[in-house]
Amino acid sequence: MLDYQLITTDQALHDRCQQARQHPWVAVDTEFVRTRTYYPQLGLIQMFDGEALTLIDPMAITDWQPFIALLADEQVTKLLHACSEDLEVFWHSFGQMPVPMIDTQVLAAFTGRTLSYGFAALVAETLDVTLDKTESCTDWLARPLSDRQCDYAAADVYWLLPMAHKLIAQTQQAGWWSQASQECEAICQRRREVADLEQAYLDIANAWQLRTRQLACLRLLASWRLNKARERDMAVNFVVREEHLWQVARYMPGSLGELEQLGLSGPEIRYHGRAFLAKVQEAEALPDEALPAPVLNLVDRPGYRQMFKTLREQIQLTAAKTGLSGELLASRRQINHLISVMWGLTPPTRKPDLISGWRCALFGAQLETILHQDQSETGL
Repeated sequence: MLDYQLITTDQALHDRCQQARQHPWVAVDTEFVRTRTYYPQLGLIQMFDGEALTLIDPMAITDWQPFIALLADEQVTKLLHACSEDLEVFWHSFGQMPVPMIDTQVLAAFTGRTLSYGFAALVAETLDVTLDKTESCTDWLARPLSDRQCDYAAADVYWLLPMAHKLIAQTQQAGWWSQASQECEAICQRRREVADLEQAYLDIANAWQLRTRQLACLRLLASWRLNKARERDMAVNFVVREEHLWQVARYMPGSLGELEQLGLSGPEIRYHGRAFLAKVQEAEALPDEALPAPVLNLVDRPGYRQMFKTLREQIQLTAAKTGLSGELLASRRQINHLISVMWGLTPPTRKPDLISGWRCALFGAQLETILHQDQSETGL
């Protein structure tokens, strides 16, 4: 059993955060629940600075400023593993990302492992320690927390710290420390980006099948649904199912009876039916010049499959040359984003990952050459 302190008062939190800020590295983790809510519900925060092992009960704390100051302290590197959802917790709960931050899953990928390498497997490999993960699906909002829950949560950061130090040394020895640090910083930056209400319709499956006025309706509906989900802290599909949203945009009904014929549930019609009809009317009243452009399905574009294959092959050459995994170098989403921007199908709100940052130095010029060559040949 690990020796940890459970923090349940503002003063104790202040004292522990002040002590943690005297250390250059602090391992941090969170436990949360996310079932029907839009935002993750924070259940526990764990910290280990090499001396003190701490569990923070968020339901007992009212003054979070000391913890926010720790997250923002640039003299203290925060160590996490597979941090994407933890970052969302920090950003939503405190409006602060942990800076600087190092994700040990990223370090694992830069040292020859897969990008999806799990925490328990990594601890077993680097420290020869077997972790008990039986509490991974527990209810972290229930009180009181059991000893098993606390032991499980404490172990995550207790072993994270020494594991991170080994991976940092391996990453530095392999010559990838700068690139790994840049990738962790980019992860934080992407998590700061908040989905644009006006662009929410582009994430709806089969939006590309709709005509422009139907798309205008879908844009209004998707924006309304996302805003409602945020206001009520409900998962978007618990507000209205995505396929039902598409059905309304596709057929643009004029009555509650028509909504029922489209297969919408009774509660959806009862609580939101009039809002749906209002959005349909609003879309019908829009002038032609206010309608969105057609959504083009990238995978059906002429030349897409060959272009994707060519770019992937270039990236695999880099993977073979560097020893880095192809999934770290470029995901399918990142390749599609690059093609979509370069082909003028997606507004360039930010430069694609594959031709910026550390990836650009490895293969960005080659990818741009391939895409520019294709544009000159096709006349795009």
